[in-house]
Amino acid sequence: MHVRQGGARRAPSAEVRALLAGAATDREVAAAARPDGPAELRWAAAVARGGSGHYAAAAALLDGVRRDPATAVVPRAHATVTRASHLRQLGGHRAAAALDGAALRLVLPGAVTPGDPGPWGLGRAAAVADALTGLAADALGRLDAATAAVLLRRAGPWCGPHGHRTRVRHGWVTAETALVAGDPAAALAAADEALAGARALGSARHVLKSRLVRAVAAGVAGHDPADVVAELDAVAADALVHGLLPLHRPALLARADLTGPGPGPDGAPDPAGGGPDAVPARPYRGRRGADRATPEAGSGPVAGARHAGASPFDTRSRRADAEGRRHAVLHTVSVLYTRSDRSGRELLRE
Repeated sequence: MHVRQGGARRAPSAEVRALLAGAATDREVAAAARPDGPAELRWAAAVARGGSGHYAAAAALLDGVRRDPATAVVPRAHATVTRASHLRQLGGHRAAAALDGAALRLVLPGAVTPGDPGPWGLGRAAAVADALTGLAADALGRLDAATAAVLLRRAGPWCGPHGHRTRVRHGWVTAETALVAGDPAAALAAADEALAGARALGSARHVLKSRLVRAVAAGVAGHDPADVVAELDAVAADALVHGLLPLHRPALLARADLTGPGPGPDGAPDPAGGGPDAVPARPYRGRRGADRATPEAGSGPVAGARHAGASPFDTRSRRADAEGRRHAVLHTVSVLYTRSDRSGRELLRE
């Protein structure tokens, strides 16, 4: 794909930067969400709402930006990609793919790859990068790692350099794709790069997500389970401190996948693996052992994987209980992007 160099760097306001980084207060988010505000500010407020787990409020903001006839093409595309990201986090990969594709069609015509798009990625090229990276994540959610890898290669030239938001996001999906493809070393390298980039960016939300991805990759790569569990516990705790609830629950689920469910107070398995922030224990439903596909301590990344005697990529035996989480891929990376409940799947026509 031929791309031209060019485009001006855009620096966001401190207000937008705080919203995207997860550093804005509730009052600041509410002020930015005013319906008569600039489209870019409303989009950033929706990012903050989604980062704290308020997906319905975020959807209302994003739909308002997308449907406003006064909204320019670029903020409309960013809003569309963000809506896709939130749907994907709820398990709606097909619905997300449709929106990511729509965003790409909006901004790709006439787009050029900038030499330096700015670390926060507010322009047209950043929207192209986000849409292509989102499509890769959508493919990965359907267990199509080959298509995800192709889309990541297409997205690469559109992402900014190290320390840019689009490059960090690209690193997350690259790490997840490598895990699905059975290459934990490559996954860990991509996660390390994403974490370093997130720290350079200075975004609490991106640092926490990068730490989560890296911890999962380290667990699959066979690092000391005690160290991985400690980091996942720290990520879960830090996510609560920052109000980033969508990162809290996956950290607990990844911990449970790594350590195995421990007994709860009533003797039933504790799906969160215990700890002060674990969810209440409840009776396990489904086939015994079907919710585990992670390495045993002291084993290799694949040798310890088991899936109720089925193929490690067979998701049918990984159906969840009342919360309905789906494990769609080998090892613990599944909890990062395949969680949905039954009603959500029906609404999203999955």
